[in-house]
Amino acid sequence: MKRARLIYNPYSGDRSFRMRLDLVIDKLQRGGYEVVIHRTMSIDDIYNSVSKDFCDIVVISGGDGTINHVINAMLKNDLNVPIGIIPSGTANDFAAHLNIPKRISQACDIIVKGNTTEIDVGRINERYFVNVAAGGLLTDVSQKIDINLKNTLGKMAYYIKGIEQLPNFRAIPISIEHENNVINEMVYLFVILNGSTAGGFKLAPDSTANDGKLNFVAVKSCNLMELFNLFIKMLKGEHLESSNIVYLKGKKFKIKCNENIETDIDGETGPLFPLDVCISDKKLKIFTPYSL
Repeated sequence: MKRARLIYNPYSGDRSFRMRLDLVIDKLQRGGYEVVIHRTMSIDDIYNSVSKDFCDIVVISGGDGTINHVINAMLKNDLNVPIGIIPSGTANDFAAHLNIPKRISQACDIIVKGNTTEIDVGRINERYFVNVAAGGLLTDVSQKIDINLKNTLGKMAYYIKGIEQLPNFRAIPISIEHENNVINEMVYLFVILNGSTAGGFKLAPDSTANDGKLNFVAVKSCNLMELFNLFIKMLKGEHLESSNIVYLKGKKFKIKCNENIETDIDGETGPLFPLDVCISDKKLKIFTPYSL
């Protein structure tokens, strides 16, 4: 019998995953896996729990932040086995990009079926990210939301926290090195996507997580009316042609900012500037409903 290591975050989303553990175990056992369970207690605990101990697959239940830490731990320990994702966080942007359903039984069926897709990962300084790295205003919203509000309101909590921060909305100066060019802009925020979606917005509609490229999207300084119209375009996926957007595709970026601005990696606190960002092609194998 093959061995599955199930790592789950009991505090992700509405915290209901632990009530469905027996369902997950039953699904995986019927699929031919012996299940070894690890309940995460902290970020450090995730890194301590992932080692080269033998397993055939790793199954992660949590949000984008939990997935980020487990994958960073796996890469650090050279644990190269297929990964199953059971999305149980608030946003679950990476799982959504891979068309992995939030219904637990369906996510388990995808793992048992056994179809895998090779996925790129981004690297920012010494950390990897699976979906998005970001900087500027509003990008640290997920870090500042009260956990009870987040669990009660789900994605709506992100928008409420974002509105709360609008009085502090101001542009920041950044320098972007890309393909031997240097671009200097005043921007409100920027995101670097491995997938296509961040915060519920499909910011890079033509992107996939295995195309060997990263997508850089920045919102330039503009007036509030232009900004409002731009967000409407983002909802429709029509923002990339706007003169208020910087959109770049490539394998490497270097981003500098002289201000003390926080960064974010998959919903977790990111590194300080300057940022050296690159893509690692087909670094992971993820169970998906079909090949991307």
